[in-house]
Amino acid sequence: MVLNLSPVNKPFKPPRLAHKILLGFLREEIAEEVVGDLEEKFYRSLRTQSSLKAKINYWYQVFQYLRPFAIRKLKSSHSNSFVMYRSYFKIGWRNLLKNKGYSSINIGGLGLGLACCILIGLYTWDEYSYDRFHSRYKYIYRVVDQQIQAQDIYNVAVTPGPLAAALEADFQEIEYTCRIGKLRDKGILQIEDKVYEPRELLTTDNSFFKLFDFRLIQGNPDKALLAPDDIVLTESAAANIFGSDWQFSSKPLGQQIQFGKDRVLTVAGIAKNPPTNSHIQFDVLLSLRFDELNSRNYNWDSNNYHTYVSVNPDADVQTLNKKVFHHLSKYLSETTATLSLQPLSDIYLYSDFDFHTDWSKTSDILYIKIFAVVGFSVLVIAVFNFINLSTARATNRAKEVGVRKVVGAIHNQLITQFLSESVIMTLLAVGFAMAILPLFLPTLNEISGKSLEIPFGDPYFSVSIFLFAIIVSVLAGFYPAFYLSHFKPAKALKNLFKIHSRQMFRKTLVVVQFIFSIVLIIGTIVIYNQLAFLQNKNLGFDESQLLYLSLKKEMQAKAQLLKADLQQLTTISGVAATSTTLVDVMNSTGAVKWEGQDADDKFLLTQINVDADFISTTGMELVAGRNFSPAISSDTVSAYIINETAAKRMGWTPEQALGKSVTLWQFPGTIIGVIKDFHFRPMTTAIEPFLLHNWPRESPSGLFVKLKANQIPQGISSIEKLYKKYDSQTAIHYQFVNDVLENQYRTEKNTGRIILHFSIFAILISALGLFGLATYSAEQRTKEIGVRKVLGASVSNIINLLSKDFLKLVVIAFLIAAPIGWLTMNQWLKDFVYKIHIEWWVFVFSGIGAIAIAILTVSLQSLKAALINPAKSLRSE
Repeated sequence: MVLNLSPVNKPFKPPRLAHKILLGFLREEIAEEVVGDLEEKFYRSLRTQSSLKAKINYWYQVFQYLRPFAIRKLKSSHSNSFVMYRSYFKIGWRNLLKNKGYSSINIGGLGLGLACCILIGLYTWDEYSYDRFHSRYKYIYRVVDQQIQAQDIYNVAVTPGPLAAALEADFQEIEYTCRIGKLRDKGILQIEDKVYEPRELLTTDNSFFKLFDFRLIQGNPDKALLAPDDIVLTESAAANIFGSDWQFSSKPLGQQIQFGKDRVLTVAGIAKNPPTNSHIQFDVLLSLRFDELNSRNYNWDSNNYHTYVSVNPDADVQTLNKKVFHHLSKYLSETTATLSLQPLSDIYLYSDFDFHTDWSKTSDILYIKIFAVVGFSVLVIAVFNFINLSTARATNRAKEVGVRKVVGAIHNQLITQFLSESVIMTLLAVGFAMAILPLFLPTLNEISGKSLEIPFGDPYFSVSIFLFAIIVSVLAGFYPAFYLSHFKPAKALKNLFKIHSRQMFRKTLVVVQFIFSIVLIIGTIVIYNQLAFLQNKNLGFDESQLLYLSLKKEMQAKAQLLKADLQQLTTISGVAATSTTLVDVMNSTGAVKWEGQDADDKFLLTQINVDADFISTTGMELVAGRNFSPAISSDTVSAYIINETAAKRMGWTPEQALGKSVTLWQFPGTIIGVIKDFHFRPMTTAIEPFLLHNWPRESPSGLFVKLKANQIPQGISSIEKLYKKYDSQTAIHYQFVNDVLENQYRTEKNTGRIILHFSIFAILISALGLFGLATYSAEQRTKEIGVRKVLGASVSNIINLLSKDFLKLVVIAFLIAAPIGWLTMNQWLKDFVYKIHIEWWVFVFSGIGAIAIAILTVSLQSLKAALINPAKSLRSE
């Protein structure tokens, strides 16, 4: 039986592009046979498979022939390939000079796109590089904890102190363990008359120098931090204590340093400053052996340390993760907490832990993805510009292609010629990008808070940029080269070549460009509106001129004396003692009971210790009951004030809550007042139950100071003088509450600023491309414009004629971009509990803005064409 495999009866054909690629590289003597065989296989496949599978199989067969025996050899007619390529580049250079306007638009647009992409690349690489400088980073993990408290699940980064030794003893896969703790009260270091306050003071094990690649400049890493009173300083800390020439003076090793009032420490080592791309930052390291011997919090019931483990290279981490999951129950029989291993390289970008248990330096992978998408979008717009303008100019080079083919130029030579021009333009664009990078890098550093530099001396950077340029050259130049090289000589020489079939492709590129641009505009507007909403929202207290003065351990005992002095100042309207600031408060507990509580009803309640002046100083509002009173002695023992959310959670209205019994830990009391809800967490979190108590027996950790308006500088000066009265050695530390609140949304604000800058770049590049296409359109229709003017067309008629097609494309782009922008920004807003609603005017403004820019860009060129004397226009043809 003979199968009829003729394509006549088949509605499908082999993939056109695959067919052309096959003909492009196959040796001529086998091309006909191979193509015939593959087509026969394709039509046979259609009888048993879907058309999609048949096409995929065809592509697979094509790639199977990418082997030396089948690839066409270079023509030997060109014996001197160097001369040939030099000729290509020379002709390409002449073409660039001949069309300076188009060349400038292409190079400028592509250069801007490359600059944006390189900037984002530098930023992204810096973020990605965190903690990867450790030689064993692939084998280092942090042990994290998942807890159930008050019927809710919480992720915490801290674990019990004894856990590290237990893990090392119980699992042979674990080579080393290391614990890192952070002192709440950093204290001061003093040697003779020199006093130093470290910014980052950590406690850790001797194994710190085994697990991590933090190098000791002086000291023995095998012995440092073994003794309870050992201390390791960084270079910067040593310079502060011993002077900048400490390396050349008497050795600091073995020196005695006073720490606070009670401890004398011995310098056991000097470490290099930790790299900026480390999530572990420190100035001073203390021995954790001291905690083991003296801390009452060093037990299985207290989670206070970050625990790191180093596993064997051949260990199965997934299996180990399963083993450690319930390992806490071996030592805490009633615990429901579970453990898991977090890779060291994930800590910086993928950490989101509750209760401020992750004190290390972290970022968010979400914003890295946003920046990467934005940078890629700008680059895509620039590359599309290149393709658009190159194909638009195709008809002007049709005769050139025809002549070249008539005199013997082959397909591959033409592709090489046009790719050479693409390479020249891309290299010039890279040069332009490198020239403008130093202009934009300071702005990126200011926004991101980094100190990024362009690593010109790094060979990897140079090679990456070169490869990047080649890839972009191929991506940007492949389609124009492939398109131009397929012109038919006869039609090209007779000016019969038509490009109407390619206009849809160019229009599509214009639409895609403006989709990206409009989405970026929508994103910028929404981010800025959300940030404005957060900054202007009523927080439930008056943060204006409100200052939080942090008190060190020695100063906490003198808090009431300092408060009394501050209350005498005319520049201050109120002072209150407190156990914490009002921003992102995390003093939560589930140890609370209330009158009428169901047996299984539990929730976490945030509590702080304040005095009777707290509510008036912070401007909070009582909705029921009264404030703490110094005249009522029981208020300092058994009185509580709760917020509206706590009253509602306990099943009461504010009025019903008054007089009800509440027990916090083992301290029973009565609710004497209910305050209006206020925001003590970021707007990504709903207002939660809150409780105030007035326990003078506990020393406050800070003071709230309310300064009078227009007297802030004088007030701060007076506060500093009074602080020095009680503590002459250390520096005063204070923050304005509104500054801290604004800093909460620094990441979102920086994201908005970066997207704003790149939106401007995107619009600029799109406008450049539109300007180039409008110029080309006007040139192509020179005779038509002249005829229309002779027949009476006005300037406005001509402008409308040349502009309407482009404006239609921008309108189409807006109609597609609007829902994309809405979906994208709604997804971003989901992280906020309190948020704006994206209103209609955002899209109208974005659309009108894009259309206005398009009108301005196109009309300038259209006006120029419309004002040309028709006699000259007709003569030019």
